[in-house]
Amino acid sequence: MNQKQNRISRRGFIQGTAAGTAYLATASTVMVAPRNILGANERLGIGFIGVGGRGMSHVATVQRLIKDGEAAQIVAVNDAYKYRLDEAAKITRGKAYRRHVDLLEDKNVDVVCIATPDRLHVPQALDAIRAGKDVYCEKPMGHWCQFALSKQFFEETQKLKRVVQIGNQANSSPEWGKVKDLIQQGAVGRVQHVQAGFYRYGDWGERMPIPDREARPGPELDWEAFLGDAPKVPFTVDRFFSWRKYLDYAGGPCTDLFPHVFTPFVNVLGLKFPSLAVASGGIFKYSNYDREVPDTFNMCLDYPNQLSVVMVCTLSNEYQTDPAIRGDEGTIVLQTDWSSGVDSLTIIPRQGAKKTIAGGRTDTTYAHWKNLLGCVRSRQKPVSDVAFGFHVQVALNMALLSFLRKKVAQFDPATQEIIL
Repeated sequence: MNQKQNRISRRGFIQGTAAGTAYLATASTVMVAPRNILGANERLGIGFIGVGGRGMSHVATVQRLIKDGEAAQIVAVNDAYKYRLDEAAKITRGKAYRRHVDLLEDKNVDVVCIATPDRLHVPQALDAIRAGKDVYCEKPMGHWCQFALSKQFFEETQKLKRVVQIGNQANSSPEWGKVKDLIQQGAVGRVQHVQAGFYRYGDWGERMPIPDREARPGPELDWEAFLGDAPKVPFTVDRFFSWRKYLDYAGGPCTDLFPHVFTPFVNVLGLKFPSLAVASGGIFKYSNYDREVPDTFNMCLDYPNQLSVVMVCTLSNEYQTDPAIRGDEGTIVLQTDWSSGVDSLTIIPRQGAKKTIAGGRTDTTYAHWKNLLGCVRSRQKPVSDVAFGFHVQVALNMALLSFLRKKVAQFDPATQEIIL
């Protein structure tokens, strides 16, 4: 990590933590009573906070659910960029709100989808649950420097009895459910080691497209809304549109890509908080522009139940290796599409013949939404609830902080704090 990157990351960590503390101190204390159980045919009003690429993908998924008979309606949309907001309003026929807090005051909104930049997820989700809304919160649950806010979100969601689904949609995959069943049945004995990776050639995920190089803050673009609790820096079109390049708003492969790769194992193994995390990597290829997040990232997490999880990533080579779950009696090797399921899995016992089981692919985002809306009606816990999201977020925060601070990150279960 170069000196510029280290300086920015440390500044972002300190300022972000301070801003998060200030947010907690000034947040509204007005709470709305929990919702009663709804009937299967009672129509749910859905609002979307953030209607960029991922947000509009969620819009399309919800529209399909409605077409398939789900008793729901898109009633409101919000975005900091007016062009996106206007386009989303045309497509959904929902009411357009320039400020997310105004959308949350709309009594027709029962559920909100938050698909804004990472830094805004938890602050907006906190506003939503305090306003009496249930939430679909995109991954990662929070920004890497927002541990206190993420913990507050977890605690308040339970206290207020809101239904929150974190966008780790692999939890809705029946194929990953097969893996979970095999592990619980003792197919490989006691699991002690997991390894997986994310490999890609290209940096388009961070160097996002800029639709208007002439865009400037004003009536068409709310720069302050975009910044949220991030450091107050001058506007640039790159920061606004290609925000994944910057540590103030994102965390690179650790928090952007590893939620796809890491979270299925958290689910199938029932993992909670790691005991320690170490990480390495850097900007090894894409150093010819103002990128701050690494393009190569590796993390190793140790868990209290004597299990290690190793995740590796490079954006300079797309050659794939198969993930593996190693137990003391055998191994499960997976051929997987991280977005839709497990194509097949092979059980390789320490003694005896190996066995391959066919998998399949599922529209996991569709299934994730269907699970959430069912839970909104029943008030049951969704498959990727806020507790699951918090366990994942703590692990990712520990890994990225280890990388940025060049220290081993530990988690104290007694105080529930990250120690560096």
